[in-house]
This record gives sequence, C-alpha cells and structure tokens, in this order.
Amino acid sequence: MKLKIFNAIQIFVFLVVLSSCNKFLDVKPKGLDVVNTVEEYNGLFNNTNLYTFVNVRNIPGSLAAILGYPGAAVVMADDVFSSGAYLATQPLYYQNAYQWKDDLFQAEDESSEWGTFYSQNYIFNVVANHIMDVPDGALQDKKQLYAEARANRAYMHLMQVNYFAKPYSAATASSDLGIPIVTLADAGGDNYKRATVQQVYDFIINELKESVPDLPVQTLNRARLAQTGGYYLLGLAYFWKGDYANALTQLNNCRASIPNYKLALDLYNYNTTMPTWVTTAQPWVGPSKIPAQTVSTENIYLKQMSINWATARNTVYLKPAIYNLYTANDQRKKFFYNNSTANAIVAPGLPGQQRNSPTTYNWGPNLSDMYLMLAECKARTGDLTGAKTDLEFFRTSRMIAAEVPVALTTQTALVKSILDERLREFAGTGWRWFDMRRLSVDPVYNNIDPTHPLDGVNYTLKTERLTLRIPPAILKLNPGMVDNN
Repeated sequence: MKLKIFNAIQIFVFLVVLSSCNKFLDVKPKGLDVVNTVEEYNGLFNNTNLYTFVNVRNIPGSLAAILGYPGAAVVMADDVFSSGAYLATQPLYYQNAYQWKDDLFQAEDESSEWGTFYSQNYIFNVVANHIMDVPDGALQDKKQLYAEARANRAYMHLMQVNYFAKPYSAATASSDLGIPIVTLADAGGDNYKRATVQQVYDFIINELKESVPDLPVQTLNRARLAQTGGYYLLGLAYFWKGDYANALTQLNNCRASIPNYKLALDLYNYNTTMPTWVTTAQPWVGPSKIPAQTVSTENIYLKQMSINWATARNTVYLKPAIYNLYTANDQRKKFFYNNSTANAIVAPGLPGQQRNSPTTYNWGPNLSDMYLMLAECKARTGDLTGAKTDLEFFRTSRMIAAEVPVALTTQTALVKSILDERLREFAGTGWRWFDMRRLSVDPVYNNIDPTHPLDGVNYTLKTERLTLRIPPAILKLNPGMVDNN
C-alpha cells in the first residue's frame, strides 16, 4: 500500500494498539482490525500518543517508534540564537531550519512537521467518518464524539497550514496554495492536491463552528476537548487569520465557559508558586517542580510539545534583547539560566540564557495565550480600557505588584506592549513562530527580528521561509503536488 499524505505504515495500526479497544468488527482493511462500538471509538481519543504533538510510527507486533517532533518552529523562531558546537549535535534539518535555508528536508527525511498533524488527523477522520453509523450507543454520545473528531481535525489542519502555506492575507488567500484538506480515513488515496489558503481557513472555521455546540461542556481529562477548548481553537483560527473582531467574540466565549469546565482552570501566581518549584540549592535546574502538563491548571486542552531537545540540551538560547524585556522581578526569568542541566555546566558556562524547565510545553489551548489574545484583540478593536485590564490581570500572575501597571494610553503603544508580553511569556517555546507569521503581513505591528547569529555569521530570514517547502518524500508520492517557492 502506498501512503500519499501520511508516513507509511502508520495507519490502522494506530487503532489496534489501544488498550481501551478490545472488541472489533469482522471488517479488516488490509488485514488490520477496526473498532465497532461507541465505547471503542471513544477509546481512540484516549491514546496517549494524541496528547502530544509527536510523529509516531506503529508497527504490528512491536512498540511504537517516535520519529520526532514538529520542532522546526523552536529553532526558526526569532527569539533565540544558537552556537555552532551545540547546533551541530542536532539533526541536519534542525540545523537547516535555524539557518532559514530553503530546503530543510532531505529525500529520506521523515518530516515530523508534516507527519505529526496528518497522522493524528487520520485518527480523527476514522471517528468522524464512522461514529454516526455505529449501531449501539446514545445519539448524544455519538454526536459528542463526532464533534470532538471534527474539531480536532480542524485543529490539525490549522497547525499544518501554519507550517506549509503562506501566512493568511485577505488580498491573496484565494490564490495562495494551502495544504490538502483531508476528511477521509483513506490510507490508499493518492495524488492529493493543495487547497488554497482561503479554502483551508474556511474549512477550519466551518468545522469548528458546527462542532463546538456539540462538544461536552465539562471534561474530566485535559487531554479531551470540551467546549472551552473548542471556543479557544475557533478564536485562534481567527486570530492567526488576522480577523481580530471575530477572534474576540470566540475568546470571550472561551473565557465565559471556564466555570463550566469542571476541572480547575486558573493562572498560577508565579510570585507564590515559583519559590516552591525551584530547588534553592540548584536554581540553574529551573522550576523543575512545576506541575506536569497533564494536571496544570493553566491548560484547557493538552497538546504538549517536547522542547527538551532544543532548550535544556543546549541547542538554543534566548536573544539578549528578549531577555532584557523582563523586569527585575518578573518571575519568568527563573525559567532561564546560562548553565546546563544536561551536563552540569555551571555559570557562565553557556553562551546565553536557555530555558531549562519544563521540558515539555503545552502548545494546545491554554489560559496564558487566551488572556493575551483577548487583550490584543480588544486593543486592536478599540477597547483600550478592556485590553489594559486584561493585560494587567495577566501580569499580576507573573511579577510583583509594583511592576504590573501598564502606563499606556494609545492603541499603538498598547498593542506593542501586548506583543512584548507575548515574547516574554512564550520565549524559547517555539510559539513565537506563529506570531511571526501573522505579524509578517501586518503593516503596523511587524516586530520580526530577521537575523539568526551563529558564531559570527548572521543568517537572514527571507519572507518566503515563513513557509516551509513540502518535504521531498511527500512530493515524490504526490507528483501532482506543487511545492512552495
């Protein structure tokens, strides 16, 4: 069987490795079993591989193999720099990504930036394509699973389009090439075509709009999508599209739904929690006692991303200009040290400040991003008082009270201040990449630093490289697919 969009072998095997799915149909595509009951379809969502953005290959009769993480965003972000000796320890495509080269991937590469989202999308398509036809179970239960599957596949397309298509621009979105829209769990499909950026965003937004009302109001597991996370994702889609008015509506819905979420959702006050997270005798280890992402009260929906390979492994460091954005008593500075947990290098042993903890970061819906998106959307749509209130509310959880107030009165100054807050909050996590993309088409607030230094050589970001080229292995299997410039 040839696999055109996904990484080969990684198909229905996903379905048979789940402990929660122990009853199967007689239908056996290509010799592999599929699920049949509502309980079994529900179990598909409990696969721990779905809790993380990770490219996984499952082979019958053996353990799943982790092929990698979609981590190019971490090293391509403009908030970090690297050192040749350390960067050379990473795979070639990460080295290429840091240098913003035209071609990141070699012919033989398993691109996790491509494989992660489409492979997870396959599982969500399995549910979306079949759950409503399952003979057992209550209709409401099936509608919830159908909504969860559709919302998640919209989410996977949103992530994918923000790697492999141009940033959304209303003037060109109807002609800019996006990504294939894949809504069928068809492992044997071939020669997929790229939809336009406009078509992809229309698909994403429509899927979310139709799905959110049927998502469960409450959840007992942060790795399962409820309405609060659905509203966030719809707000995020509009936000990355640059449609701040519609984003504000959905983010307000997200905030309003928090009391219904069931589990605790609240920002940690770093002024009181940071001292309990940091080991006093070894501050360079960072806040190693920070709660796991699975139980963090700041996480609405868990899609954790491993950043250990890039941060605590001495690959990237915070640019001095970014580190200098922190005030003296900003507790987030404790995430960064110029020594290493990996090899016990003591200060000043590294060329810059690196994020030492935590080693995984939630790229999924979370409160810090929600509040900062709310503040920015309010500022951009003229509600300066509301924006300032939200920004200061957020800052209260990150620094001492004397440093919280924001003495800004103009829209331009306030938006820029919020963008700086985003730099501080998400520094070194890779999330900055997605801000770079949306801000690259913003005539007022484009704050991209287009330079990556490496041992005395400066690499310059071209606008084209805000979009990754399609991996050669994918083009080979899809000869009709057009590559990016």
